[in-house]
Amino acid sequence: MAKRMTSRLAPYLFVAPAILMVLVFLYLPILVSLALSFSDWNFIRPDARFVGLENYRAVLGDTNFHAALRNTGIYTLILAPLQVVIPLLLARLLVRLGKSRLANFYKSALFLPTIIAFSIAGATWLWLFNPLTGLFNIVLEAAGFAPQRWLEDPKLAIWSVSATVFWKTFGLNMLLFLAAFTAIPPELTEAARIDGARPARILWRIEVPLISPTLFFVIVTTVLGVMDDLLGAVDVMTGGGPIDATTNLLFYLWEKGLRFFQFGHAGATTMIIAALIGFITWAQFKLLERKVHYG
Repeated sequence: MAKRMTSRLAPYLFVAPAILMVLVFLYLPILVSLALSFSDWNFIRPDARFVGLENYRAVLGDTNFHAALRNTGIYTLILAPLQVVIPLLLARLLVRLGKSRLANFYKSALFLPTIIAFSIAGATWLWLFNPLTGLFNIVLEAAGFAPQRWLEDPKLAIWSVSATVFWKTFGLNMLLFLAAFTAIPPELTEAARIDGARPARILWRIEVPLISPTLFFVIVTTVLGVMDDLLGAVDVMTGGGPIDATTNLLFYLWEKGLRFFQFGHAGATTMIIAALIGFITWAQFKLLERKVHYG
């Protein structure tokens, strides 16, 4: 009887730690944020006052939230295509180099920024963007162009932060594509070459459909990860300025919750962001999953 009970409970005991971690660190914070979104609490008062939908009205009517939402959309339109297309092409070039020492060097060099902390990456690019002594302005002046105020000009700041985030994050997607390309049976592409297919046609007609599950995964995670990737860079480089030109939804949430201690406001923002992420994920699966070739 004891052995039978043990054999039945064993699978649940093995997955129990993972389930516990998910409950404590994912679903419990969601429930707490939902409760806070209907209350007025600033972390100092011992009691939280119920305010209904007032926090949601405050968030949706906040011009800073509108700027954060708009900038998040701009960041996504800038970064998502770059973080998918360029790593895809780089991975294909690295596959062509084979297992040479040069290929290993390029793999290490291109992936290295991914393991650097955002604080270090942001500080490095702050020096590059320095209007007086930065490398970019030195190069511009040497080429006969006027120096730029990269992080002080609202029109340039969002592009400067995007460049930093792209440099810091594209390596992981490149590594995923590299693994997918490596798993393609070489006889398939070899047969296409014998038939006279050009490299570009082989890539888009044969290789991309074969790696479509990885491509789909990269697209979904990249679009959803833009907000998270931006938080560290925005905090270190611009603080959301100038004039809210570089803020985004996650930075807005961080400011409300951890800088101003407006936990009700932050809870409502969290729920709005969660709903937005859920809708975007649903739309991506609806539009893209049918084009994925499994097996």
